[in-house]
Amino acid sequence: MSREEERRNEVERLLTLKKRQPKTDNFPGTGVVLSDGIKAYCNEFDLIFPLSETNLKPANYKLRVGNEFSIGGKTGTLSSERGHDELVVPPFEVAIIKTLETVNMPRFLIGRWNIQVKRAYQGLIWVGGPQVDAGYVGHLFCPIYNLSDQPVTLRYDDPIAIIDFEKTTEFHEKQSIPYPDVPELVLFDEYPKLKSALVTLVTEKLEAFQKDIQKIDQNSKESSETLENRFNNLATVALGGMGILFAVLALFVT
Repeated sequence: MSREEERRNEVERLLTLKKRQPKTDNFPGTGVVLSDGIKAYCNEFDLIFPLSETNLKPANYKLRVGNEFSIGGKTGTLSSERGHDELVVPPFEVAIIKTLETVNMPRFLIGRWNIQVKRAYQGLIWVGGPQVDAGYVGHLFCPIYNLSDQPVTLRYDDPIAIIDFEKTTEFHEKQSIPYPDVPELVLFDEYPKLKSALVTLVTEKLEAFQKDIQKIDQNSKESSETLENRFNNLATVALGGMGILFAVLALFVT
């Protein structure tokens, strides 16, 4: 499948989800949506798809690691297949991870998401925007920074972030700004690929240092060879001179 076909299929999928969004809120209550409300919205219009009820908590939902990621500006894919189901985020490196779930936000809800606390204690720091706008539909893309001195392993389908939902004020036609039908960026490869400035700087410095060491080593070898040649020449001259001296002395004695 070409990239154009892939994008067209994804846009069609998102538009189909978008059409399911209700214009009015059918679930009573205000404020942060609790688990029963989240589940009701999922049944009504796929607020979260696919929904894992194991990841549904009293007032939030645990988003999972999806099938695409980038580390150090290089993209990769994940799956449930053994050997292809994990990625390792090195120390001080930046990774962007696509969520397994698609969110389908109606105009009366916003989402707020952040890194899972468990991941924060592993040294992963959130560097993305915290709000999912009312009307947004699509996967979420999770940018994280590993500030620990140890690599962190993430696996496909594992929880990575937490999202909760809060109700908005009433939407006013021709006054409230609507969200576009689909986001401007749809596919994972359309998003910028971040690189860690620290890792890049250290790598460049190490490469420059290695080149300097190689030059010094090469110069040392050349200097050593030059000194060795000079010593050999000097030794040859000295031995030649001594040979001549002994020959003269032998002649004189004779």
